[in-house]
Amino acid sequence: MKITEINFRMASPDEPLLIAFASCVIDDMLYLNNIAIRKKYDGDIYLNFPRYTTRSGNEFPYYKPINHQMYSKIKSALLDALNIEGLSL
Repeated sequence: MKITEINFRMASPDEPLLIAFASCVIDDMLYLNNIAIRKKYDGDIYLNFPRYTTRSGNEFPYYKPINHQMYSKIKSALLDALNIEGLSL
């Protein structure tokens, strides 16, 4: 799998747990946008994929990785492009 055309919109310093929003292209066929790169209080970094939340609180993802292997590949590519190593800042 090839992940290219990685772009970032860096977060405001007023939001210390949000690092950036990312977009990328997978295998020159699929464009993903608005992937939030976030930091937990313990320093671990994780990705949030866009989702729709209904008034009753039900969440429906627009798209998301279907397994941990795919999630890890996307996360690694994004963090490498940001020059962030490991799981924490």
